[in-house]
Amino acid sequence: MGTTDQRPLVIALCPDLMMRSRIESGLDIAGYRLRVVGGPTRLAEALAEESPACLMIDLEAGEDAIAVIEGLRADPATAGIPLAAFAGHTNVDLLDRARVAGADPVVARGQAATSTGRVVEAAITARGA
Repeated sequence: MGTTDQRPLVIALCPDLMMRSRIESGLDIAGYRLRVVGGPTRLAEALAEESPACLMIDLEAGEDAIAVIEGLRADPATAGIPLAAFAGHTNVDLLDRARVAGADPVVARGQAATSTGRVVEAAITARGA
């Protein structure tokens, strides 16, 4: 019989397989476990099943990630969940729109991949969780 992983959960909306791997590695080192979802519907299902310590949203996920963030912030059930977002560093407009929508921190893709634990901790601190 296996044991249940009791580490804090991060749910990431991130369809990019390479990025998933890098995020998972960084979170594992930082003491978190990861559940990755590929789209907004799966994110809603995951949130109905589990209570994450933090969410991470890939702003270049192919869906309207800004609308996803706005929806999460507008819903009382998810408004208080720490939420970090990331995109390529050259996509300044998208990064700015994510900040306005309520993501904090909003970081470049490279920072999300190499400093994942710090990004999650910054999101948790920003939300006072």
